[in-house]
Amino acid sequence: MKPLLRRWSGFSLVELTLAIGVAAFCLLGVMALFPTSLITNQKTFQQTADTSLARAVVADLQATALTSSTSPRYGITIPATGTATHSIFLQEDGTAGAQDADAVPSNNPKYRATITFYAPTNTSQKSATGVRVLLTWPALADSSAAASPSKYAGSYEVLTAIIRN
Repeated sequence: MKPLLRRWSGFSLVELTLAIGVAAFCLLGVMALFPTSLITNQKTFQQTADTSLARAVVADLQATALTSSTSPRYGITIPATGTATHSIFLQEDGTAGAQDADAVPSNNPKYRATITFYAPTNTSQKSATGVRVLLTWPALADSSAAASPSKYAGSYEVLTAIIRN
């Protein structure tokens, strides 16, 4: 009787090298996506913060009582007629700092909210006041708070209307 020969099963060195090469090629493709995903994540975080701050300003304006011309949280003066523009410097957590043209920003604010009102010229009829909230960053990109911001790195804009009469 002849002894049975055992055949060793397994992968050859060539097969193993090819498998490692394919895996390395795939991992390089995945690793190339990491910088893009980090940048996208940062932009998404920034947009979420911008949206929250702009919504807070709009909510503050909408929460203003009809008998008051100043918003409760940020102290924004809402005109009865005509157009008006206000600037507010905001921290990242939404706390307001300096306001309007003569304001000197303190505590290194991150955002600047420029609120423009388009109030009706005729107050005898019930009509809405248009509001444009332009949130820009960095807040100190423009040296003058009186000028409309133009040198900002990023912005978020909201248009809304409030009933004031």
